[in-house]
Amino acid sequence: MKNLFVMALAMAVSSLFAAMPERGVCAHRGNDGKMPENTTLAWPNAVKLGAQMVELDVKRCKTGELVIMHDATVDRTTNGKGYVTNLTFSAIRELEANYRKGKPIPGCPSVKVPTFEEAIDSIPADAEVWINCHCAPNTAVEVAKIIKAKGRLKQAFIAMSLKAIAQARKVVPEILTCNMSRTFTGVQAYHKPWPPEKSTLYAKQTVENKCQFLQLLAPCSKDDIKMMHDAGVKVSYFHCENPEKVKALVDLGVDFILTDNLVAIRDKMKELSK
Repeated sequence: MKNLFVMALAMAVSSLFAAMPERGVCAHRGNDGKMPENTTLAWPNAVKLGAQMVELDVKRCKTGELVIMHDATVDRTTNGKGYVTNLTFSAIRELEANYRKGKPIPGCPSVKVPTFEEAIDSIPADAEVWINCHCAPNTAVEVAKIIKAKGRLKQAFIAMSLKAIAQARKVVPEILTCNMSRTFTGVQAYHKPWPPEKSTLYAKQTVENKCQFLQLLAPCSKDDIKMMHDAGVKVSYFHCENPEKVKALVDLGVDFILTDNLVAIRDKMKELSK
C-alpha cells in the first residue's frame, strides 16, 4: 500500500513538472559572477545564459512590503546600511543595489532593490525555468498568494521550513514547496558529511510532507536520492563553484546545482550530458 502511495505521488508530481526542466544549473540569487545579485538585472540575464532555475530571497521590511535581499542587512549589496526589518520600503527604495561586498560593481548600471512582485515579473512567464523562492518565515502566506495571482504555480516554488510550508498550504494548497527544515544544523552541516541518520531523516520528512524539492548542504547517500526520486522529489545542491566537482554530484543523482559560477557550471553539466 505504501509503495502504491509513493507511486501515485510521483505521478502527480510528474504532471506538475510537465514542460519544466528535470535537471540543470540554478543561478544562485540570479548570479553569474557579474550581475548584482537578487536584482532585476540578474534573473533575466541568468535565463538568457541558460539557467534552468533561478533563486531569490524574500524578506519583509519595516513597513510590511516584501523585498528581495539575502542578508539581514542591506550593507553588503547596496550603498546603504541597516537591517531590512528596521528600514521602511521608501528608505530601501532610495538605495542603489549594484553593489558587491559594500562596493559598487564597476560598469554596472543603476538598479533598485526589487519587490517580490517585481522579481517575479522580471522572469519570463513562458520561460522553462524554475523560480526558487527562499522565503523568510513571515512571508510564506503572502509569497504563495502572489505566486498564484501571477499564474506561476507550475514554475515557482517556496523554499522554507515545514512549519511555514504548512501555513502557506492553508491558503494555497497547490503551492510547490522545497523542504528547508534540515535535520542537521550549524556550521558543521555545510559541505561536510552528515550523520547518515540525519540525512535519511531529511529525505524521509521531505517525502512524507509531500514536498516537491529538497536542498542539500552536503552529499547524501544514493539510497536517499533514490527514495526522493521515487516520490518525484527534485534534489538541489547548495552550492558548487568548481566545475571539477560537478561530475560527482551528477553521478550521485543531484538534479539542480546552485552556483554563483553560472557559465562554467552550465558548460560542465552540458559536457556531462553528451
